[in-house]
Amino acid sequence: MESSKILYLHQPQKQRTRIYFITILNSVDSITEISLPHSLLRKTINNCINETEYVNSVETSFLMCAVRPLLAHGNFGDGYHSPPLEPLNLDNIELGGGQQFHAIFSDMQVRGGSNFIINKLKANTSSMAFDLLLTLPRIDFVANYFMKLNILLLDVEGQGKARGHCENATALVKMRGVRYFKDDVELVKFTKMPMRINISVFKMHLDNLFNGDPVLSEVGNTIINDNQDLYLKEIIPGLQKALSQKFLDIANMMLAYTTYDEMFPL
Repeated sequence: MESSKILYLHQPQKQRTRIYFITILNSVDSITEISLPHSLLRKTINNCINETEYVNSVETSFLMCAVRPLLAHGNFGDGYHSPPLEPLNLDNIELGGGQQFHAIFSDMQVRGGSNFIINKLKANTSSMAFDLLLTLPRIDFVANYFMKLNILLLDVEGQGKARGHCENATALVKMRGVRYFKDDVELVKFTKMPMRINISVFKMHLDNLFNGDPVLSEVGNTIINDNQDLYLKEIIPGLQKALSQKFLDIANMMLAYTTYDEMFPL
């Protein structure tokens, strides 16, 4: 696998910071310039300068080093904000719906999303098409839940607090957007962001199963966690839909701060 050794330099120019990524690919030097509003980068640029990463592409290194820390708190400086990833708040997620599984999660708080790792990035800026393969090392969540589940001939039902985590989840994200003009300025926005999620390890604890019976509740949680493959296929489609819409909104809030030429200079 080819690797890129990244050297970060920055030069403030009024309200803009330009970052030059000098990459070494098979001993051939190339320079790629990416420009974003100065306020978007100033709080993290020093970390980038002191960090050397070995990644597949310049864009991947830029996203992980400069943008990812800002997404955690959603504060880009100079009054620019987006919904923070830490925690990520999700509400009224309905999962399943069939006879085997039906659940509603509300007031969900998810932590760990800002620690994503970009494994691959394929970008076509002219058509606003971006494909990303991400890894999420660990995600923790708490929520209120209502659930009915039939698993191994056992009817499990409960309502109360839920908590859990997943490890080594991967997500294939396809971001599709359009370019448009407003007041003679070319802007961009994303129109859809479907994703496909795969979860390696998923553990969950549900309070108040079987009306709070401690013995049956423990049995129910054990059965659920020992047979995650039986219900993950019911959980994942609803989770993909909720996260796709959430991240689509966040991406468009970020794009509202700048023009196409500012995002992707020649």
